[in-house]
Amino acid sequence: MWRGLWRGPAAARGRAPVGYLNNGGVLTPRLLLVLRAVVERGTLTAAATALGYTVSAVSQQLSQLEREAGSPLLEKAGRGVRPTAAGLLLAEHATRILAAVDDAEGALSDLRAGRTGRLRVVSFHSAGETLLPQAVAVLRRQMPGLHVMPLVDETDGALRRLRAGEVELVIVVEPFGPADAPTDDLYRVHLLDDEYRLLLPEDHPQARRRIVDLPALATTDWVATTGPATYVREATVTACRRAGFTPRFIAEGDEFAVTQGYVAAGLGVALAPVLALGALREHVRVRKLRTPPEPRHIWVATRPLLAGQPAVRRMITALRSAAGQPERRGRIDGRR
Repeated sequence: MWRGLWRGPAAARGRAPVGYLNNGGVLTPRLLLVLRAVVERGTLTAAATALGYTVSAVSQQLSQLEREAGSPLLEKAGRGVRPTAAGLLLAEHATRILAAVDDAEGALSDLRAGRTGRLRVVSFHSAGETLLPQAVAVLRRQMPGLHVMPLVDETDGALRRLRAGEVELVIVVEPFGPADAPTDDLYRVHLLDDEYRLLLPEDHPQARRRIVDLPALATTDWVATTGPATYVREATVTACRRAGFTPRFIAEGDEFAVTQGYVAAGLGVALAPVLALGALREHVRVRKLRTPPEPRHIWVATRPLLAGQPAVRRMITALRSAAGQPERRGRIDGRR
């Protein structure tokens, strides 16, 4: 059963590789199990009963093991048998080998069931601050032996790492909604459409309104959020141009927290998606737009081969639950 696998350092020293004997024979757990049963019970009949085999099957497998070993392993002793020196030595090793095989089978079963192992999940910053922590907490309760490793990257890097086999799941911003999802090499699940909100200094005239018309901000200074992904700046420019003006950017923030800092200082207004507003600065007001930009389309993706694994399935379910919590948007819109 080990033929063709790693030959190991023993082969380099002139010894038989792992699983092989010097005469070319091959030891297998099945044959070792039979030998151990016979040595422990003293007769072929008792060993056959314990293993659920026929006596003939036990005898045939012992003969095969002796041929593989190149030495007699048992000798007659009254009505039963007893191990030779070679048989006793091999039976002692069999106990350790079979225990290791049992451990390996148990570990593999736990891994397949998602009870143990590692799940690497890449997300962009705002999803890593909101959706992912809640989902990880759920998974830790359901699968305490599973190690979830959160990582951070933007869409292009995350998808590259997923396709390269470096991670199992990615949470990404895509330019398409559920109706336009592509048919490609990935398995995708739509999590939510992350709507944009307008951030204003608390003393801005439009901050007194619950819903703001973009044309009213034509002469206002703007703050752009840039960084590795430029979709927020692009969404801002597109929305403003549709409203009849080009925004005048006077500052840029590479993260939403930096953008909020400029807004809080009264330097300008900005757009930000709801997921990015988990922590809101003082002196910043959040308002809806009457004609908002297209939302960010948030997806979770994995490789099709992994989609049926228990840990992957449960993480996707937990992420969908976190994404579907309506109170998050209510808390944001309810702030003064």
